Amino acid sequence: MLNKNEGVSMPFLTLVIILLAIAAIISLVFSFLGILLVGALRLLPIVFIVLLVLVLMGKVRISITRGDGRRNRWFED
Repeated sequence: MLNKNEGVSMPFLTLVIILLAIAAIISLVFSFLGILLVGALRLLPIVFIVLLVLVLMGKVRISITRGDGRRNRWFED
């Protein structure tokens, strides 16, 4: 004889398993992004030093311009 609770608990159990699988996938993606972020932050001092050297050597020029195209030193309005 079929019990009514068996028919209800099976879809609930399936839903819980699906939700756990989705949560695991999302957790793995966030973990991977965290590893990338930590790696990028570790490279930040090296990138800063390389950029500073390139600016001092004249290989890279940094220019700040306003939206209207003027290049005032103190960005006065």
